[in-house]
Parts: sequence; C-alpha cells; structure tokens
Amino acid sequence: MKRKGILAVGLLLLGLGLSQVGPFRARVEAAIKSGGEEFVRVMLSQDKAQALCTQYRNKLPADLIPTFVAEQKALIKYPASGKLMGDWKNGEKVFTDPKRGNCYACHQGVAEEVAYGTMGPSLLHYGDRGQSEAVVRYTYEKIYNAWAFVPCSLMYRGGVHGLFTPEETADLVAFLLDPESPINRR
Repeated sequence: MKRKGILAVGLLLLGLGLSQVGPFRARVEAAIKSGGEEFVRVMLSQDKAQALCTQYRNKLPADLIPTFVAEQKALIKYPASGKLMGDWKNGEKVFTDPKRGNCYACHQGVAEEVAYGTMGPSLLHYGDRGQSEAVVRYTYEKIYNAWAFVPCSLMYRGGVHGLFTPEETADLVAFLLDPESPINRR
C-alpha cells in the first residue's frame, strides 16, 4: 500500500513536471529524483485538521470553524529574530523549489516565467499592497499556514508541514513585498 502511495505521488509529480517548460520543469524533475520517502510522507500525512477537511469534503460545518481557525493560528511559528520580512533572493529560491515552496504550481510569480498554475491568484506586483505591519503579518501567516485564514484551502500549509522554516517564510514574504523583487519590477 505504501509503495502504491509513493508511486501515485511520483506519477502525479512526474505528470506535472513533464507538462511544464524551462527551468521549472528541471526543478520538478530534480525534486522527484531527490525527494525520496520523506517528501512523500509529508505530502501524504493527515493530521487532525486534514482529517476534518476530508471528513467534511473541505466544507466544515459553521460551528467547527472558530475552533479550527484558532488551532491553525496556534500552529504558526515566527522567526527567532522577530522580523517577518527576510531576504527576497532566498525567498525566490524557496518560491521556485518544487520540494518546498512550489508556488508556481498554483500562482503566477515572475512575469518571465511561462510555466505556472492558475489555481491561486497571480502574485505579480503583490508588493503594491505596501509594507504596513498588517500586510506583512497577514502575508507571513497566510504563507506559513493558509488554513488559519481559509479552512481546508487548497493552499498547503508549508510552514506547518516543515517544507520551509519560519526564516524561509520571512524570505518568501520579502520576495512578494520587496520592491526590488522580480515579482514587483515593472
């Protein structure tokens, strides 16, 4: 059974990788080859929240939502430095890494990248929102654990699942908000 699960994830990722072009395709193929069982374990594991989403087919009853959201917010960890905006150049690496951010699977990012998904909104010029404390905090928390805002969202909980650290989450925030980042260049 375990082998079937690994094979299914592998085939899914392979299909995604082969349908992409350019450098993104190469990164997906590298992730499949080097990800191994730990990558598959993280992608297939179900915690209490995931089990609820599965049970209710991603439509939680209204009375469960406040507790669910509170539990998800409690899972958010912050960088030891307290800074929620890090290094956008490292954020770009995490954003494009299929084993960690894999953000192009769902979002448009840098305008020059032609391979991206459309399940999530385009992130081009995300930095137009500014860098107020509220925008930075929301962006950080949404990236770290999207379910703290939208229960059972399609956006995975990369920070919660350990696909990126709190510091790397801050780097992703910088990639989205820093005016020098390719996402925000015009």
